[in-house]
Amino acid sequence: MPFEIIAENCTGCSACEKRCPTGAISGLSKKVYYIEAAMCIDCGACGVICPDDAIMNNHGEITHVLKRAERPVAIVHPDNCNGCGVCVDVCPFDCISPSPENTAVYLGKVQVNEKTCVGCLLCEEVCGWDGIYIMPSGQKEAFLTSLGYDTSEESAL
Repeated sequence: MPFEIIAENCTGCSACEKRCPTGAISGLSKKVYYIEAAMCIDCGACGVICPDDAIMNNHGEITHVLKRAERPVAIVHPDNCNGCGVCVDVCPFDCISPSPENTAVYLGKVQVNEKTCVGCLLCEEVCGWDGIYIMPSGQKEAFLTSLGYDTSEESAL
């Protein structure tokens, strides 16, 4: 069951349409928006920013706005990512790119622009090496620390 917009609650603010990675949401400003079920990938990107509590998730529950630290984003697993670029190719927002230290000989890693990532799950689904995970951005530091990485050197990852 795909996500659904509850017409009575929707104010037509367009936040969901702008955030949808597949273009499944459409409508006119100040009018009720609509989710095209065949295009919806159930990622939840729309629900975490809807100020009107107008989106029902695939479990029949009303979604709520999440603070930035609670919103899902892609987090690179520094030990598992091999820099193959499959996630780069699939990302609809172009927020994943090869790391600057990558070379033709050593693919290295990818990096995520967390400001543009909506946590749509596509990168995690295509990665065959468990090199990228979707999780609340506020959990990134604990995740990297659990792997033995010093998060103060995060930019080097």
